[in-house]
Amino acid sequence: MLLRRLQHRKWVAECCRRVRAPPAESPARRRFSVLAAAAQPADYTSSSDDADDRPSCAPAETVRGLSSARVVQNLRLLKRRPDVALAYFKDTESVGFRHDLSTYAAIVDILSSSGQSRMIFSLFREIISHDGGGPEVLPLMDHLRRTCTASDSLVSATNCLVTAYITCYDAQDTIGLFGELCRVGVVPSVWACNVLLKFAADRGGSEVVLSAYDQMKLLRLTLDAHALGIITRSLFQEKKADKAFEVWVEMIESGAKPDISGYSSFLTGLCDCGKIDLAYAILQEIIREGIQVDAMAYNMVMDGLCKEMRLEEAEKLLENKIRLGFTPDIYGYSYLIRSYCKKGNMFKVLDHYQAMESHGLGTNCHIVSYLLQCFTKVGMTSQVTEYFQKFRDSGVHLDGVLYNIAMEAYCKLGNVDEAVKLLAEMETDGLAPDRIHYTCLIKGYCLKGDIPNAQQVFEEMLKANLKPDVVTYNILASGFCRSGLVTEVFDLLDHMQDQGLEPNSLTYGVAIDGFCRRGNLSEAEVLFNIVEERGIDHIEVLYSSMVCGYLNSGWTDHAYVLFLRVANQGKLVDHFSCSKLINDLCRDGNAQGASNVCSTMLENNAVPDLISYSKLIAAYCQTGDMHNARLWFHDMIQRGLSADVIVYTVLMNGYCKVGRMQEACTLFVQMTSLGIKPDVVAYTVLLDGNLKEDLQKCWQGISKERRSVLLRAKQNQLLSSMKEMEIEPDVPCYTVLINGQCKADYLEEARGLFDEMLQKGLAPDLHAYTALINGYCSQGEIAKAEDLFQEMVDRGIKPDVLTFSVLNRKS
Repeated sequence: MLLRRLQHRKWVAECCRRVRAPPAESPARRRFSVLAAAAQPADYTSSSDDADDRPSCAPAETVRGLSSARVVQNLRLLKRRPDVALAYFKDTESVGFRHDLSTYAAIVDILSSSGQSRMIFSLFREIISHDGGGPEVLPLMDHLRRTCTASDSLVSATNCLVTAYITCYDAQDTIGLFGELCRVGVVPSVWACNVLLKFAADRGGSEVVLSAYDQMKLLRLTLDAHALGIITRSLFQEKKADKAFEVWVEMIESGAKPDISGYSSFLTGLCDCGKIDLAYAILQEIIREGIQVDAMAYNMVMDGLCKEMRLEEAEKLLENKIRLGFTPDIYGYSYLIRSYCKKGNMFKVLDHYQAMESHGLGTNCHIVSYLLQCFTKVGMTSQVTEYFQKFRDSGVHLDGVLYNIAMEAYCKLGNVDEAVKLLAEMETDGLAPDRIHYTCLIKGYCLKGDIPNAQQVFEEMLKANLKPDVVTYNILASGFCRSGLVTEVFDLLDHMQDQGLEPNSLTYGVAIDGFCRRGNLSEAEVLFNIVEERGIDHIEVLYSSMVCGYLNSGWTDHAYVLFLRVANQGKLVDHFSCSKLINDLCRDGNAQGASNVCSTMLENNAVPDLISYSKLIAAYCQTGDMHNARLWFHDMIQRGLSADVIVYTVLMNGYCKVGRMQEACTLFVQMTSLGIKPDVVAYTVLLDGNLKEDLQKCWQGISKERRSVLLRAKQNQLLSSMKEMEIEPDVPCYTVLINGQCKADYLEEARGLFDEMLQKGLAPDLHAYTALINGYCSQGEIAKAEDLFQEMVDRGIKPDVLTFSVLNRKS
């Protein structure tokens, strides 16, 4: 290279050997200004009239026989030696010659036609850099367009110019350059467009990319699938999936044709942005049109469908994938197994696992984890240990998570010794047990009430330099409390603080709850008072524990008083404690107190659950206060809770008890019109209510036979409705029917119902026997009544006061 350079220098020196004048001082280099260029008129031309107004190079100066024409001629002679041509170009400049547009265009043309991209890049960098002294870019490119020997040369030069420009200026400046180039008739290539888009994506984000895209659309530049990928990828990174889809549609309609990876990348981007519906729809259309995509696209859409629990659609997509010739992989099955595990559908989990095995796909620790967790979720604890042993024996790699699942299963089964063996096995296999594994053993021993071993594991954990967390301490504290070890609980709390771990509200709550469940209510109150005086974050947890503690001990009044005190402080115990308090107050007949709890919850934006509303409505119905019962029923509906058949039945029963059958029947019609299917209890309530209403009516002027017919007609109407609903009577329902037939003096039908109940395998209770005994006695058939009484006693049913009073009254 050195020899060649010396030869070049010698040749140039020969051309300029007569030059004696000092080189002219080079003017300061000027660069193209986007803002200045953008200010040019839209009809800007290269006419001579505008020569003085537009940027241009200084006129060439003759240096001892050198002119622009002579330099161009010499450069053309060197076109097959581009490196020599460039050396000549540089050396003539060094001896004072000032190059103009023609000489610059000539050297660029020579370098371009010979594929010297690096040289052109360096030359353009010099031109557009701050310290350059060459011509302005736009006039040069315009001159090059008119004088270049081949179109490929212009394309190559333009590509190099764009590459050089982005090294000196930002994306917006380069976008402006594209517009100016097009105005002088130089059209950037597809490659140049992609370079700009990539540069905009890397430096400016999606907004700049869209700005470049909009400019290219305005200039009607050709964009390919690679450009489409750059634009959509930038938009997906900023979660602008809708805009990405809009650009995708525009460019596809403009002729861009993505390849397999392009489609896959686009579908993946939609899935990453949560646009599963759109990705699924596009994939289905791709399948219908026979366009090929890779397996990863199917997997990504399947993963999205599974995360949204649209498992039937995911299964169909897996079937399509296999049908189209794709080799099944572990990913699709893994997504389905994971999602069905979340649903607890063990049948589907095993079905897909077996299908995966049938295709010869080996399992991994993640799929094994899904299976074992599903077994745990559905309560099949013994299957957890069975499958764990199966996978362990098959050689599947087992990680710490799987060992922990198996250890928890053994502990739930009461086999803590086997869990201890697994801990030792982990260490043998090179897996280091962590805090979670030790905590699992502590919990297992605490569940068995084996506190000494739980303490021993705790000590081993400390010796292994594993620091217990709050969960570990809470489990151990709960175990101490259930075993009545009050002193040990307080010592454990001190130990926590010594280890630099401050007990939180949950820790104290666990201790208080444990004391209360053990019956140590006084110790719970002592701890509660100490912590309350000291103050603690999230003290509502502590209040909730104390309220539940009182309730578990049967001290509903104390729980209610504490609830009110907490409420007056502007706080609220948790939802579970409120629900339990409402239930216990209703059970004790304190409907007003339960109502106050519900109102307080609503004031704190906590909506009681359906069970709490049902208990409160039932409590008011029990006292005959149908006004408040109906008010709470309407409140429940207005808050978006769907009343079920139980709530309607409770309210219907309340109206029946106060003799308002019309409201009860209206509720029944309303319930069925809403699509809520009545159950046997609802029909029993109406049958009993109709019977009692008819018996309370004044029957003056109506014969006994007529009364019986009317009563029987109402019963038959409800029974027909039950039959249409395919609802079979149970023992209470038969009891009401038997009682009704007896009141209507249809003793044979009553006995027939009694025998029908026996034939169905239903065991009559005390109330059923008493109803039929009363019927016999009312008709003077004492012998049959006594036989029935004896049958009841022989069946082991103990008569009550009512039964004896019926026999004594009618005998």
